[in-house]
Amino acid sequence: MSPQPRRARPSRKPAVSLDARSSRTITAPSPRVPDFHVAVDVVLLSLRNDLPHIGVVQRRGSDAFIDQNQLTRRSNPRAPRRVERVDRHPAHHWALPGGHVGNTLLGDAYGTGPTPDTTLVQAALRVLARETTLRLTEDDLHQVAAFGDADRDPRSGRTISVAYVAIVGDDRDVAAHPDDAVGHVSRVQFRPLVDVLARPNRLEFDHEDIVLKAISHVRNLLITTPLATKFCRGEFTLGELRRVYEAMFHESLDSAEAAERPGHADRVREYLLRLERTNAERAPDLRRIVNELAMMLPSQAEARPDLVSDHFVAEIKSHDGLASRYLNQRADIGRQIELHTRLARMASSTRLPKPPRLLKPLDPANFARKMQKIGFLAPVAGESRPTFERYGKPAALFRLDPASENLPFLLRLDSLGKSDSSD
Repeated sequence: MSPQPRRARPSRKPAVSLDARSSRTITAPSPRVPDFHVAVDVVLLSLRNDLPHIGVVQRRGSDAFIDQNQLTRRSNPRAPRRVERVDRHPAHHWALPGGHVGNTLLGDAYGTGPTPDTTLVQAALRVLARETTLRLTEDDLHQVAAFGDADRDPRSGRTISVAYVAIVGDDRDVAAHPDDAVGHVSRVQFRPLVDVLARPNRLEFDHEDIVLKAISHVRNLLITTPLATKFCRGEFTLGELRRVYEAMFHESLDSAEAAERPGHADRVREYLLRLERTNAERAPDLRRIVNELAMMLPSQAEARPDLVSDHFVAEIKSHDGLASRYLNQRADIGRQIELHTRLARMASSTRLPKPPRLLKPLDPANFARKMQKIGFLAPVAGESRPTFERYGKPAALFRLDPASENLPFLLRLDSLGKSDSSD
């Protein structure tokens, strides 16, 4: 078959017309490129001290974009937003990690980098790495929904944001903004979700709606997929797995209004205050011990010296800068043992405040039977440890069975409830 002839492409030259009165050619203006933006926002969920936490950031600058019609929308979600630029409160105004999707039209105007994002997931991963230093994979992200109401952003144009949610283990943390060249984020941290949802804390734009939608999406995945195991370590007890369901389905996460009910956010904030006070009391002694131990460490750039030699040069980097000193290693071994003993004594004598129990009560026996009946767990032969590592009898360990990971199921929590919770 002979190839089809190429069709002539339509001309992209601007339309012209002739003014009959003046006999001059008038060129029609080119159509204006619409001020339309595509962005991504990511909800980072983590379970820490039996409390769901969320990763939030605080933007640089003195202004924040806060919905002043938030209370009305709680009772009437169809009510319009009234997002206004207000003075930023350094303790109460937060936002989700997010940013524009990079493309050739934007260039690097919004800190998207010189290379366009080929997919929305890659844009979300890039934003997370830039704003929180977390390095996740595409498998870690679950798309929640797209948010594009015209009143969600009062700035010029219209912004459509695609929201994702990711589960982050309690052993991973976030750090300060790593890129001073971008410099649009000043603080980033994990905070209890109930605390973030309740006033006086406020999330910018429509991020509160995104968070609540993400919670609903995660709850649906918890009862139909093995997503709950992502909150645990590689090997876990059934009690630890049950705690994920108890924490994520507690009524305090149903809505922002539920988070503010007596006994929810106020108990969490009281716990955070006691925890901060405890850390502040032991911080000076802990800092002195750690600094003195650091002065006894050899340089990482050089080979580790023989411990039986008489002298060596140790270089350490402390908060005061780079320091060097000659140490007699043989004479300091006793001092190191003393400092390590003091650290162990401090760890054993310091009693951290007990976190509040915001948990949906589930019966342990019924839950265990249901999990083993569903069949996505594989027992770890010959291994056990105390439940929650703090109390209880040694319990068998399990891990996610890769062969059953994709099998669908439906877990009905209403059949697993009980009147009180005990471990």
